[in-house]
Amino acid sequence: MQQQTSSISNFKRFFLRILLPLILIVSVVGVLFSIFFEQKIIFNSDLCGAYKVHRITNETHEDEVPVFGSSRAEGSYIPDSLGKTFFNYGLPGTKYDVTLFFLQQECTKKKNDPLIVLNFDLDGLITGLGDISNYIPSVGNAEVKALIGNQYKPYYSIPFLKYYGLFDTYTRFYINNKVQLTKISNKGAALDKNILTKKSFDALVEQRKNTKVVFTNKPELETKLLRIIKEHPERIFAIVIAPYHSSYFVNYSNPMDAELFIAKLRAMQNVRVFDFSKMPLADELFLNTTHVNYKGAQVFSHILKDSLAAIRSTVVNP
Repeated sequence: MQQQTSSISNFKRFFLRILLPLILIVSVVGVLFSIFFEQKIIFNSDLCGAYKVHRITNETHEDEVPVFGSSRAEGSYIPDSLGKTFFNYGLPGTKYDVTLFFLQQECTKKKNDPLIVLNFDLDGLITGLGDISNYIPSVGNAEVKALIGNQYKPYYSIPFLKYYGLFDTYTRFYINNKVQLTKISNKGAALDKNILTKKSFDALVEQRKNTKVVFTNKPELETKLLRIIKEHPERIFAIVIAPYHSSYFVNYSNPMDAELFIAKLRAMQNVRVFDFSKMPLADELFLNTTHVNYKGAQVFSHILKDSLAAIRSTVVNP
């Protein structure tokens, strides 16, 4: 019994003198490193989706005109070509649940310019979070946590540990943003320099022609989009359909459904719709059948600029 008491006493001294201080030191170092990594790497790269989530939830730029959407937004809209106050929040792999999250955040802010640009994809209003790494740094925000839903893991709330396996992901975004070897970065836009060979692009075209495309609106997302627009008559919503390659429409099964929904948007007083989906562009201006490359983005953004300028010239800032 005395030996057991002695062992417990020895362990207690070991815990208090060595183990506990070590745990505290490691914890403090982990927290400090997380803060450093977030500020210097994650939130210091316009290309990083995590920075875009942080920016929309934590910052207000009163003169900013945001562009929201998927990778088609990120790779098609050049902010500096559209105007000096534009910022591209496009996130690859995401669908309209994420776009509406960004839109809802934007509409809580008091802005000098009422314009909001929403890219619209012709597969409709569907759900898709994209890369979970986009949300982890901001998971302390209740709305971000609600957005990722059952993809949330308890360790996402633990500094340092939440980035386990993701340090290289964020670092790669940071390096790409600085070096710009394959992509040109411009205020959130990621513009692909790559130009495919004719053979490679023709193969993508054939694949696309054999791929069925269906327009689908999830009722809850449609209701939410229309509600946000109606609740914010002070904002002007520019719904823009960025260019697709003509092969995208070969096996597009229900274009009338898309047209009916777009007509519903056009009928709203504070909505302007710009359909560039069938804009004639040479094959070498496309990255693939659904995305333009940098040269294609230059052509598209130049034309879109005039359309958006016409809106802004007729709007009196609130």
